[in-house]
Amino acid sequence: MKFELLSSLWLHEPDAALIARAAELGLPAAEPLELAAAYADVFLLNVPPYGTVFSDDSGEMNGPAAQDTAALFAAHGYQPPELSEVGAADHVGLMLGFLEEGRIGELEIGWMPVCCLAIKREPTAGKFYKALAFKTQEAIFKLQTPNFKFQINSPIFQFSNSQSELSLRDLIRFFLTPAYCGLFLSRARLGQMALALGLRLPFGSRWEVAEWLFESAGEAGKVNELIGELENEVQAWAAEYRRWAENYPAWRPMAETWLARTSAAQRQLTTMRLTVQADLP
Repeated sequence: MKFELLSSLWLHEPDAALIARAAELGLPAAEPLELAAAYADVFLLNVPPYGTVFSDDSGEMNGPAAQDTAALFAAHGYQPPELSEVGAADHVGLMLGFLEEGRIGELEIGWMPVCCLAIKREPTAGKFYKALAFKTQEAIFKLQTPNFKFQINSPIFQFSNSQSELSLRDLIRFFLTPAYCGLFLSRARLGQMALALGLRLPFGSRWEVAEWLFESAGEAGKVNELIGELENEVQAWAAEYRRWAENYPAWRPMAETWLARTSAAQRQLTTMRLTVQADLP
């Protein structure tokens, strides 16, 4: 697999020359202007392609693992110009470029298929970027020496309140942190859930959109429906992890880790449903 080409496609808005090269990977044809807008929608607004977004219990960019990645790059003299252009060293594109140099055993890549899955499920991605995510995911799965330095045991979220008195902030933090819940909910995906419930959400940060969704569902008496939407999402991610465990034996430990997280999410949704039923007159 051409990791260098994959790297370029993750790091840059494709021009005509890069789109032509993308055909080597079997990616669909597209117009540069179309992909420029899609690139911004996917990577800048909805699915940040950074490791700690998926592996850190903060669910944010530039966690400690990102600094470790930067140190690893420096130790090997890997200093591509894009390193100063992206938000953190653990960008998918930079890590694919590092893989091109044959540094497979030294890099944390256990989160990368999860990031690819987030893009494959992203409403704004379009055919080109969903195909790019698929090709990247398959390339990673073909590696026979995956590195599992990231947390193998699913971290346990410490709720500030008792389980019978969950705060809205607790719930939002849980479901916006992949290392806890096992899935990534983008702003666009949250917006789709709102539409399914007949709700309209204003534009805002991912946290704000999630907060508005939960609050609006409560005000409209549609919390059970929201729980159902979240359950469907959890089940879809869990089904994909089970497929990974079956089809890629070397990656089974990673798949089982993420399945443990989706199980935690399902338990949390069950608790939410019981709480809602208990509050009914």
